[in-house]
Amino acid sequence: MGLLSVGVSSTAVAQSACTGNGKISRHIAKSMSAAQDAMKAKKWQESLAKLKEAEATPGPAKTQYDAFFASEVRAYIYSSTRQDAEAARELEFGVNSPCATTEVKARKLKNLVGLYTQMRNYPKAIEFGNQALKISRDPEVQVAVAQAHFQSGNHKEAARMMNIVLDESGRAPKEQQLLLVRAACEKANDNACVSKVFERLVINFPKPEYWLNLMQALRKDNNDIQQLNVMRLSNQIKVLKKPEEYKEMAQLALDENLAGEAQAILEEGFAKNVFVEKRDIDVNTRLLNTAKQRAAAEKAALAKAEADAKAAATGDADVKVGARYLAFGDAAKAVEAISRGIKKGVGKGDKNEAQRADEATILLGIAQLRANNKAAAVQAFRAAKRDEKMALIGKLWALDAA
Repeated sequence: MGLLSVGVSSTAVAQSACTGNGKISRHIAKSMSAAQDAMKAKKWQESLAKLKEAEATPGPAKTQYDAFFASEVRAYIYSSTRQDAEAARELEFGVNSPCATTEVKARKLKNLVGLYTQMRNYPKAIEFGNQALKISRDPEVQVAVAQAHFQSGNHKEAARMMNIVLDESGRAPKEQQLLLVRAACEKANDNACVSKVFERLVINFPKPEYWLNLMQALRKDNNDIQQLNVMRLSNQIKVLKKPEEYKEMAQLALDENLAGEAQAILEEGFAKNVFVEKRDIDVNTRLLNTAKQRAAAEKAALAKAEADAKAAATGDADVKVGARYLAFGDAAKAVEAISRGIKKGVGKGDKNEAQRADEATILLGIAQLRANNKAAAVQAFRAAKRDEKMALIGKLWALDAA
């Protein structure tokens, strides 16, 4: 977690509280200087011998600065020669010395976190990390403390701390940091946290596996409106793959009286040879036949449904008509109908009003996207703001469309 300094200067100590006034005692100055020179030359044993020689030199009592300087040299030597326990002992001495300024204490504490982490002494890493964080909100120390909590089994605290790091940094997160948070959230069984992490992974590192994992996380704890919209997005980004997923999406569309959409998704599943097992083929063939019959009826009645929707005081019927046009491949008509519905207002009095209103803007975005009007599509997707999950779905549609 950073290099130990090679010695200290007289200006790098808290002189007002440290006996010796930031200077090595005259009667041991030669030996101390020789110890530091040997350390710089990586002559470790020679340096340690010179320190012992200086400390054994008869004369006036050694000052606090003499001890602080010797400890600093020993800490560097022990760290360089992978004698971690000895290096930690010297660093702890330095942290508690009145000769250490706040800046020097922060550096030593940070190195202690690194050493105790290497030694897998996670309680000590947490202890000294928390001390360091009282001095400075160093992101490296925050990450190290979070990792120590994770290794100690306190996954909830690890996730909490890492989320603080990500929120405070103001910079794009590192992939490994996000993966640490994800692991902690999963261990803590915090699905909301897992979804948030995969959202950040998709935004910053849009790999197919992150999209897939995000969609899987988003499929939990939904009502039917949210679930259908999650699956629409899953299909858009090509992570809808399993037979049961195609069947579920088709059934949700049928429940919403969108048989054309159900037909389209099932036909796509058969075209991609998603249904392999005989049972899946038989079940989804029957479902497809049902969808085709109902879609034909919907299409035949579409003109009348549109006229009725235009005459309605609210916009729910317009949005439904637009969704049907979208399923039947008429994006321009879909944009017109859905836009009209949004202007009138959607979901008024419905217990799921927020989801219905957001779904309308997402459907408008999909229609604009299929009409090759990308800018308008992104604008529509970003207008979904009333329901937290629907807003995220809209945000992800915008990300994919951009």
